Amino acid sequence: MPLFTKSLKLRSFNNKRIGRYLLYALGEIVLVVAGILIALQINNYNEERKNDKLINGVLQSITYDLEQDTLAVGATIRYYETREVVARDIINNKYDQDSYKTCMLCPNLISTYAPFKMNDKGYLQLKEIVDSVEEKDTLTVEIVQFYNAFGALLSDFGEEVKDFTIENVKEWRDEQPWFSAVTSGKPDPRLYEYMDSQTYKNKVAYFYAIVCKNYLTMLKAYKTNATEVLKRIRERNTGDLSQKS
Repeated sequence: MPLFTKSLKLRSFNNKRIGRYLLYALGEIVLVVAGILIALQINNYNEERKNDKLINGVLQSITYDLEQDTLAVGATIRYYETREVVARDIINNKYDQDSYKTCMLCPNLISTYAPFKMNDKGYLQLKEIVDSVEEKDTLTVEIVQFYNAFGALLSDFGEEVKDFTIENVKEWRDEQPWFSAVTSGKPDPRLYEYMDSQTYKNKVAYFYAIVCKNYLTMLKAYKTNATEVLKRIRERNTGDLSQKS
């Protein structure tokens, strides 16, 4: 066989081997890439399941918080609603010194208060999760917005009511001669004289404006929205259980 013919056959044989090798190598690359993609998909799926499990656990904590809060805020609302009626009658001059003597709420109307503080343990955990993930869950975002909206307002007005109440007690302690007798449970006619004064009525008017028309309104709005959030969480939990079954 001529030398150049052998050379051509050898070259053709080598080309075929190279082609097969390249095809094999390409197949290996495709398999590796496919394996990486599958691994990433599995990892993403596992991360999603982990996040879902974490969020569901936090939502259970928030459910407990809101159940406690709606009970507490309901009691606070009733506390101030009874005082709202009395305060309105006082600033409308429906009381005199004699009727003050039979008014059980009048002596401590502006010297006591009902504190309310939102439980925020679950909220803080949820906020941390929401801030750390790129894809936002609609319900969790709305829950964070709910807490952001009411947290600061209720805290600020609650502190104002507390400060106003303590200031009144301190002022009476330092300036009113009837204070020691009344705080020990003894009646003192000078108390009713004071309650019939414009000074006291001005304080009640401030109480009515800040507490009854602002703080009480916010407490009611909070309870309404908290009840709706609880409903949404329970609907989500019911949906999750239906999907699993």
